[in-house]
Amino acid sequence: MASFDERRRSWGLFIWNSNGDGQFLRIIDHVTDSSGNDRYEWVAHDRWWERSTPRADDPKTLYNPTFRRMMNDSLSDFRFLQWTPNLERPDRPWADITQGGIHTTPPPLYEIILSPTNNAQELPDALARGIHYSGGRPTEKVLLLFARHGSRWEAAVLNRENLTLRNHRLTLNSTAPNSVPRVILRNVNIQTIYSRSGREDRSVYDQPTLPDPDGTVLIKPIYELAQLYVNWYIRKEQIRNSDELMHNAGLLLEQAFSKPENLNEYLDVTPSSRDLYRLQTAIKATIRSNTDDISTIIYDLLKQDEDVMTAFRQQATAALEDEFNAHKHKLRMQLDDLREQRDRQTKTVQQLTQQAQDLDEQLQQKQRAIRDAQAELELQEETQNQSLRDFEENVALKLGLRQIVEHNDAMLQQMGAPHAASSDAGERLRSASMMKQTPVRPIDDLQHALAANMQALGCAFTAQNAHNSERLADFATQLCRTLQTTRLLAIDAVHVPTVANALAFALGGGPAQHMGVPVDFSDFAALEAFLKRDTSPVTVLDNVFDTVNESLLFALNRCDLGDAIVVLPIGSLANLRLVAPEVWQRVFYVPTAGMIELPAPHMPTLYRSRALFTRDDVNTDSVVAQMSALRPTAALTSTAMVTPAMIVAFGHGTSAVREWVMPHLCVEMYAYNGFDAAYELCKHPSNKAIANNLVALINRIDHGSAAC
Repeated sequence: MASFDERRRSWGLFIWNSNGDGQFLRIIDHVTDSSGNDRYEWVAHDRWWERSTPRADDPKTLYNPTFRRMMNDSLSDFRFLQWTPNLERPDRPWADITQGGIHTTPPPLYEIILSPTNNAQELPDALARGIHYSGGRPTEKVLLLFARHGSRWEAAVLNRENLTLRNHRLTLNSTAPNSVPRVILRNVNIQTIYSRSGREDRSVYDQPTLPDPDGTVLIKPIYELAQLYVNWYIRKEQIRNSDELMHNAGLLLEQAFSKPENLNEYLDVTPSSRDLYRLQTAIKATIRSNTDDISTIIYDLLKQDEDVMTAFRQQATAALEDEFNAHKHKLRMQLDDLREQRDRQTKTVQQLTQQAQDLDEQLQQKQRAIRDAQAELELQEETQNQSLRDFEENVALKLGLRQIVEHNDAMLQQMGAPHAASSDAGERLRSASMMKQTPVRPIDDLQHALAANMQALGCAFTAQNAHNSERLADFATQLCRTLQTTRLLAIDAVHVPTVANALAFALGGGPAQHMGVPVDFSDFAALEAFLKRDTSPVTVLDNVFDTVNESLLFALNRCDLGDAIVVLPIGSLANLRLVAPEVWQRVFYVPTAGMIELPAPHMPTLYRSRALFTRDDVNTDSVVAQMSALRPTAALTSTAMVTPAMIVAFGHGTSAVREWVMPHLCVEMYAYNGFDAAYELCKHPSNKAIANNLVALINRIDHGSAAC
């Protein structure tokens, strides 16, 4: 067996598909033995279209992406190619079309076509009628089988250029010779390429050389050769006396048949007595209809005598002079009519041109009016947008002032009645379970427990549904890395119940707690104490971002939460525009793009981590290095970069953890530097994989759409 790095050479047949594409079926390998002799090996499978385990050293088909374009312009469906086995894709060996059959001379291949004849005498008439052929585009030379004798066939060797294919029938064209070589083929050397889907099978000769010719065979019908033979014979005798020829042409041609060597020389084959009689009959009919008329063949010869042709031209000129003058007068009248039509059409064109100029002027006036209207509309839109921005700023200012007033009132009340305020705050800080208790099973660690709980609670991703488990596992891994850095999580409100409960069950075996924070709430010491003594490790504080309670957000930034995890729902992303950017230095925005909530069982089985979740220390140098790596992407202050840099450091700078922190950096960039800077961050080349998600996030913040 040849080594896999050896280039192979093979003949292939291009099989067209119904969609206009196709593939090369490997049929013959061109092999050179140890003695330097070339031979063919038949390698085509009978039922090549059936599925089977592919082998790199014996592929059924050959592959190259340019095959279809190349074969569109090819004269034949067969092609000699050089190819190399493909160990990685045994069904896709690579064929080299630049060295295997285009710029080199390929060995010959002969397609075999069966004619509906039984002997050589029937072949010319069959070719005149046309032989059925619907295989496609044949090889450069074809072998036309016309007679069978046991295990052997008689075949005519024809050039493709002498054949015309029309309506699935092969006929001879005008350039075809009278006779072609005849060869004797053995039946074992005729190989068939079976087709599928009802198409016609193709056959080829499986040897690189043909047997020596065994004579010639006539391929043109006798009646078509009659006139050609007469012309050939007269030219051969070189008769130049036109007067003598007019009286003796018939006798001369009749005497031609007494010299059979002339006919043999012309046909290159000895005709049978039957063919000879038919040829004589056809020639006599061609020469004259009676003994007094000169034939067209004699006229063809007379055309070579310039004196005779000059006399013919003078007689023809005299006879046609009157007819020519009458025709000339008629043409002049037609010319006058055409000139009148031209004048009328010229006048009409001038009128239409003037109308087109008037319409063009009107169109330009309309276009100028439209441009003026568009400019005015743009000015109105700019004024409207400025008014909306002023309105938003006024709303933010009013909300801030209201909070300040409410905070001051609360402080005054605390100073006036400290004991009563403390008691009242304790009663107001009441939490409720986010779901009923459900069966819990142990599992190895927090990441596995969190991913399993989210899946059990109906969490899924719209993209790549086939890999939903992998997406949930990656989400759980990144969230655990985030909890190593901060315990303040900002999550889209629609996903808060699933994420909070999945995390609470994974940590403590019970549901998360949630509490609505009053608008005027300011007892942060009571809140800190409540969070530390809460029975659930996860607490959801509602109504913080929705009311833009900045004082509470800053208090949570300064608060020592211990092991407590606080989830802050974002009901509307538009509220993020009103929050001070410094809030995001400790609060992390959890990306949930593509996440959806599907129906979950009434009492799902959830999981709790056997291993306790403990915070790990991160290397300071790693954090500084990650800040330097992120800074070219997001131009933020160093304090704003610490939290995302720590998360990336825990994830060792992988692409997955960078994609995890990018939405948070996008929110920070919008808060610090505005829409344009955040949009540039979305379009940064390093964010190509998630650019659409980041742009959607910024647009929802800027246009005030709800979180999703």
